[in-house]
Amino acid sequence: MKRLVLENKNSIVSQIQGYLERNSEAKFIHRLQVILLFAESEDKSCDSLGALFGNSPRSISNWLKRVNQTGDIESLRSKPSSGRPSRLTKKQKDEIKMVLQELPEKSNIEGKRWNGSNLSFYISRHYGISLKVRACQRLFHELIANT
Repeated sequence: MKRLVLENKNSIVSQIQGYLERNSEAKFIHRLQVILLFAESEDKSCDSLGALFGNSPRSISNWLKRVNQTGDIESLRSKPSSGRPSRLTKKQKDEIKMVLQELPEKSNIEGKRWNGSNLSFYISRHYGISLKVRACQRLFHELIANT
């Protein structure tokens, strides 16, 4: 039987790798498949599997070590990351929340009501921290949602 050919191979491979990177469950299943192939094929190494699946050999080695240490495949799941730490402390946020209850004029800020631009100016002047307008808009949402 003649071997099938995958048309647009690079595009398809790129789409699959992108999907695996974005979807945590798919990422977990991918890791399981790599470990399974390693376990079932004596001739497969971290290098050869890395080349085959587009992963670094170090990643595959780390997955194997993690499974060996824990004895549990659940250790291959991605842990949620906390993200970048806030540049404002809890105390500063509480203070800002109180300031936002008043008109901007009371804090010597121009404007009839608070917006991202004048909040950015206030934070810069009072705390020496430079936040972009969009970050201040998110801060509004955070402080209002926690009331």
